[in-house]
Amino acid sequence: MEAVDDKTTVPRLRIEHITKSFGGTHALNDISFDLMPGEIHALVGENGAGKSTLIKTITGLIHQDSGQLVLDGTPVLYADTKAAKDHGVTAVYQDPNLFPHLSVAENIYTGRYPMKSGRLDREKMRADAQAILDKLGFEIDARTKVGDLSVAEAEYVEIARALTTDLKLLILDEPTSALTSREANLLYKAVRDVRAKGTTVVWISHRMEEIRPLVDTVTIMRDGTHVRTCPIGDITDDEIIAQMVGHPVSERTTAPKTTVGKEALRVENVSSPGLFEGISLNVHHGEVVGLAGLVGAGRSELVQAVFGMIKPLHGDVYVEGKKVPRVTTAQMVKQSVIYCPENRDSEGVVMQMGVGDNICLPNLKTLSHFGFRSAKKERQTAQEQHDSLAIKASLTDLVSSLSGGNRQKVALGRWLARGPRVLILDEPTHGIDVGTKTEIHELIAKLVEQGLAVLLISSDMPELLEMSDRIYVMARGRLTAELKTQDTTQEEIMAAAMGKGGDKHVK
Repeated sequence: MEAVDDKTTVPRLRIEHITKSFGGTHALNDISFDLMPGEIHALVGENGAGKSTLIKTITGLIHQDSGQLVLDGTPVLYADTKAAKDHGVTAVYQDPNLFPHLSVAENIYTGRYPMKSGRLDREKMRADAQAILDKLGFEIDARTKVGDLSVAEAEYVEIARALTTDLKLLILDEPTSALTSREANLLYKAVRDVRAKGTTVVWISHRMEEIRPLVDTVTIMRDGTHVRTCPIGDITDDEIIAQMVGHPVSERTTAPKTTVGKEALRVENVSSPGLFEGISLNVHHGEVVGLAGLVGAGRSELVQAVFGMIKPLHGDVYVEGKKVPRVTTAQMVKQSVIYCPENRDSEGVVMQMGVGDNICLPNLKTLSHFGFRSAKKERQTAQEQHDSLAIKASLTDLVSSLSGGNRQKVALGRWLARGPRVLILDEPTHGIDVGTKTEIHELIAKLVEQGLAVLLISSDMPELLEMSDRIYVMARGRLTAELKTQDTTQEEIMAAAMGKGGDKHVK
């Protein structure tokens, strides 16, 4: 596989010492590498490595704090994404940015409609759009409403729209995450055709099996830094994974030892069409079970479905050994199974309510007496959780005024007040400071010592290895491994998360 131009040509985009911080966090730290004309360039890294921030910088969505971007030899700083597109730089994300009520042709030419005698030339627009779709091999009628398209077809339309401009750099973010094999193969062909015309393609993916046969060059990022850029033929899959993780394979982390009790939660062969398929796992009292995977693996969708938030759910769910006849959120809460969502601000707390009211809100029924609210009981319950969790705010402070870490404590306190038996935590330490993260780790350990069963979703692999007794790994909606923490490494988890782990089951 060869790029159109050799490496002696002027880079399509030179990324020079790009740095970007959010508060005290370095999202990008002195990033430098080149994207060459007519190449497919893979950008890989763990969740949180800085890939998304870099792409937002390249496309004008945000601006770097220092450093510069040089497009075809000319320094550029785009005011916004429209300015970037005007210069031939565009990105296609996992969620297509299209107008569902408009036709495919109208979406392809949005803002650039062909005119005739001062009026929209619909026939030319439809014919030109159809010609582009046909040339790319996309079997889509340009007259179809975008709202009637499949996920794959909508993605094809985004790419076709980009190709109607003077395209220099096309960025595809996890483009095959929701595609079938046939749909993905069609996309691969289209991308190769784009490369053949001299366009540079940045391919962001966690799928090693598609990266190697498709791309010319790979760039590895880790913790906001640039690790390596090299031809794909100069590096093995294992080396890519090791450099994404950042330490030799021999390094291991030992999980805490806990006293494991009887089974608390079990799911058997559960599926939800298009999200995940054939998942079976269990969690015991006194145990932390980790759930690892990369973006789009289906982890959050799985636990949301088990908690009754996503329909339909096929398969069986058991709590304390008894089958749950109808999985609904109300039924799971009644069974003392609690879910703390990843997006704490929109789903975990009520931002414009006070700390105390937030803690009591899901518990008003149990805190009431003959249907009447008890201010004394509510105050006592809120104070207990406030003190236990060391929430750094008063009970009357609005949650919107709190730090991310204290908001997470409030979100936990709302449900811990119910005395759960199973606690499902989705990215509980994401976006919080190190001190609060340690406090939450200590809280989880304390709850487990008391016999609680914890299912922990985290994109932070050191956190999973530190906190978990066992780890299930998901990739593309399926379980790819079940690992004993004391016997595994970050590399093994990453390999399984990228679909390379096979089925490594706990015996």
